[in-house]
Amino acid sequence: MSSILPPSETVRRLLIWHQGALGDLLLAGPALVAISRHYPQARFTALGHPERWGLLSRSLPLDAVWDSHEALWANLFSDAALSPRLRDRLAPFQLALVFSPGPQERLQERLAQAGIPAVAWILSFPAAGNGGAPVAVLQAQHLAGLGIKVQGEPFRLDVRPDRGWAAAGIQGSGPWLAVAPGSGQACKNWPLSHYYELTRLLAWEHRLQVVWLAGPAEAALLPYLRALAAAQGHALLAQQPLERLARVLARCRLYLGNDSGLTHLAAAAGTGGVLAFFGPTDPAVWAPPGNQVRVLAGPCPRGPCARGREIPCDRPQCLQDLAPAEAAAVAAEMLQG
Repeated sequence: MSSILPPSETVRRLLIWHQGALGDLLLAGPALVAISRHYPQARFTALGHPERWGLLSRSLPLDAVWDSHEALWANLFSDAALSPRLRDRLAPFQLALVFSPGPQERLQERLAQAGIPAVAWILSFPAAGNGGAPVAVLQAQHLAGLGIKVQGEPFRLDVRPDRGWAAAGIQGSGPWLAVAPGSGQACKNWPLSHYYELTRLLAWEHRLQVVWLAGPAEAALLPYLRALAAAQGHALLAQQPLERLARVLARCRLYLGNDSGLTHLAAAAGTGGVLAFFGPTDPAVWAPPGNQVRVLAGPCPRGPCARGREIPCDRPQCLQDLAPAEAAAVAAEMLQG
């Protein structure tokens, strides 16, 4: 499809297709901000996951979020004639930008057939063999080829923390340590026993109150986390809306987590310090940017071993060998900084 975008003054309605996971969407934050600056008169309609996109509603000129799982969009991936309803839905747009790991030529063609004058593809995350370049850098290079300049500063959400703290039902004055021990893939998780040891140490030595975070991917951990939180007098937030978690994270002094969407959310929400544990995946590519972010990678002569989204080892020894004592030293530096 076209590699030439329309002039900025001609675009008033812009469709952005991004169906990625939470971390992928937040990593695209600098690119999305650059697009909004390049088209200052344009209002965005996002097509993807409504709750994830909802986090960006105050950070971008976002008018609406459409659920990409709506049956209407299946028409774009079939050989059937485009429905009048679909054409009417897409008629107001002068430009569509499709974020995906690779070019979606058929989708782009169908969006153009539906009446959108200009359609372009933007890399959402890199495939294997990208040379270890950060996602944000690859996206900036891609956008530069389309004539859009990315400033390079880390993306920050517009978060209002005071509203979320009371709604979450958390008692205590802090300072707060947030801990998210899960991720979408168990083989990316630092051992729960290590989290327990580190959390006890930090809470005692630095007088921190602890809140454990668990989402749908951590369902198997919930019985342990409930028992742990109850025994230690910690708070536990399970299956909470992302916006509420962002507000809680914005008030935390320190966050501990894996290569996960919540780690990216902590960085984007403005948590005081973010300590991320990486094993098979490459932090040079996937870690959230920001001066408040520190990364500890598991020791392994073959690591990181992941190739794109594929992780060859199901129980990475590298994360087991990343000792809580090493993490405690780094966390202490962050708390004193």
